[in-house]
Amino acid sequence: MTEKGRVLVIDDEADVLDILREFIAGRGYRVDTADSCEAARELAGRERYEIVLADRELPDGSGLDLIEEFQSSTPDVRSIVMTERSSMESTIAAMRPDVFDQIQKPFDLVKIGEMVDAAHDHIKMSRQDASVIERLESAYRRLEKDRAELDRKVIETNEELARVNDSLKRHVTRLKMLFQMGRDISSNENWSDALDRFLMALCRYLEAEGAALLLYSGGGAVLQIRTSYNMEIRFLETAVRLILDAQKRDTVPTEIFNLDSCHTPDIETCLAAMKPWNDSAIPLLYKGRWLGFLVIRKRYASKREYLGDYHFITTIQTILTEEVANAANISRLRNLKDFNETILESMHSGVLRTDREGRVIFANRRARELLGDVASGAVHIGDLFANTAGSGEFFDFLRGGAGGTMSIEADCTVPGGRTIPVSVNSTVVESDEFTGISLVIVFEDLTARKELEEELRRSDRLRSLGELSAGVAHEIRNPLTGIATTAQVLREKLGEDPERLKYIDVILEEIRRLDDIIRSMLHFGRPAAPRPMEVSMCDIVEEALMLVADSAAEAGVSLRFVSEVDRDMCLLDRDQIKQVVLNLAMNGVQACRSGGEVRVILRPGTDPALVRLDFEDSGCGIPAGASDRLYNPFFTTRSNGTGLGLSISRSIVEAHGGRISHESVEGRGATFHVDLPRLTVAVSAPEESRQAH
Repeated sequence: MTEKGRVLVIDDEADVLDILREFIAGRGYRVDTADSCEAARELAGRERYEIVLADRELPDGSGLDLIEEFQSSTPDVRSIVMTERSSMESTIAAMRPDVFDQIQKPFDLVKIGEMVDAAHDHIKMSRQDASVIERLESAYRRLEKDRAELDRKVIETNEELARVNDSLKRHVTRLKMLFQMGRDISSNENWSDALDRFLMALCRYLEAEGAALLLYSGGGAVLQIRTSYNMEIRFLETAVRLILDAQKRDTVPTEIFNLDSCHTPDIETCLAAMKPWNDSAIPLLYKGRWLGFLVIRKRYASKREYLGDYHFITTIQTILTEEVANAANISRLRNLKDFNETILESMHSGVLRTDREGRVIFANRRARELLGDVASGAVHIGDLFANTAGSGEFFDFLRGGAGGTMSIEADCTVPGGRTIPVSVNSTVVESDEFTGISLVIVFEDLTARKELEEELRRSDRLRSLGELSAGVAHEIRNPLTGIATTAQVLREKLGEDPERLKYIDVILEEIRRLDDIIRSMLHFGRPAAPRPMEVSMCDIVEEALMLVADSAAEAGVSLRFVSEVDRDMCLLDRDQIKQVVLNLAMNGVQACRSGGEVRVILRPGTDPALVRLDFEDSGCGIPAGASDRLYNPFFTTRSNGTGLGLSISRSIVEAHGGRISHESVEGRGATFHVDLPRLTVAVSAPEESRQAH
């Protein structure tokens, strides 16, 4: 254990001395003992003690007097008085400045140990305080000594700061100008105006007479005057020729050079100039590529005078180089962005981009037309497309495609709750960690393609059915002719017997009805090619409606024709189109109850080359289940119909290059639309088609 300090214990009782010696020594102190004042004085003459424990009354004197002697010789000693009784006198004595503390006998060893440790800590702190005070006093003396020198230096520094402040103000003004010019050039879309203000500000702050900016174009092959301020065009044109000539000789320096020296074989840089000059050329070089030159007109009488502006000019050089390069890059990026946006917006396919959660964040024009405004980030891709090719969530399904791509057909929900078939091509896009994995989806509306495919399948079915119908009609007509002839002969032989003739008339009537059906089947199976001629659509419609007028009046149906076209002349097959009008108008009349109305409206088509006929009726409408089969041969919703009228009408319209369609609300009538070209190029019918049976 490290020795804490030396302790002297003074008491006339040997047992007390032994106990205190052993106890205090156990706490890390070196302990000496004395049983009288004389023995204590002798020990104090040989050793220096830090702590003294003295009995108040000793055989040869007072412990308090002895403590006073020790205190006078060793001021930093700490004394503890031990007394056998507590009285006012002993308490007052313990309050003396040379007494650290007092303890009464019989005493507690622990308390004595605490007193000794407290005395030791007090000594230690006093010594530390004294050391600190000494250092502070020494430092104060040094400060006092240096104060005069410091005051002198402060005065000199203030004077220097005033000079620096003036210089700093000039530099701050220049920096503000540089910052403002950089912002002006970067943010202003009208770059010409920004450059003009840049040159004017540069001349003002540099106190120059004029400035100009020469930039390369055509891939760096042509140097042109981009803009100038207070400089002659003729001089600048000469400067351009000199620089281009020097560039061909590969003598143009990358350092700021004296433009006046371009007349000489060796171009002189401004830092190496030996004579005064008027015009300085500042090269704008970006990553080894020449962008152009900034020309400043200011007379410099010496290189020393030029050095005052050198750092400012080089800063201008850096800023302008970056801005010119950025302007070129921004222009290219803007053109590329416009090009990409134009392509995306003009695509006939819809394009969508999702975030990493599958929400739509971009939609091109076609996608917006089909889906509405879905690019707000609130619509999930799974809400738009139904996965018909697999199971699970649509977004996860597309992300799991081999190689990050997927091509499938799906159902797309469009506004109004209607679904359309679409082809979907998706590509996984892996961006940064924040953006995550997203999808680019290109989709195309397959409605027209599906309708065309269905139309082709229908045409194939109708062609086969037509061939079958023609064959069947041909085979039926021959025996039917024999039956009709036999019935006529039988009628003649029966004479005037009315009862028997009644049955023969029924047979002949049914034969005529069968012949009408066979004739329709032949017309359906082998339609004649249109034989167009210039006709008036209004005349055709009016003639056809005159034939329907009696049936309409008998059924109590109003029949009306309205023309909304200025010129109704078309090149069409008059008889075939008349047959179409007859069929559709009669269908409308038969669909109406008494008091109903059929309107035929002639309108301009969606294309100037088309004309449209609309047949509107207020009848019972088309049953929902019948709409898809309406044009099929032999399909009819009437008990006495043949089911060939709409099929034949459709064949005629399509043979003219037109289209027939319909719309209906069950119980509220129907509308048939017939779109016909004004000019029909007829294709000659095959020979067998023209030979009627």
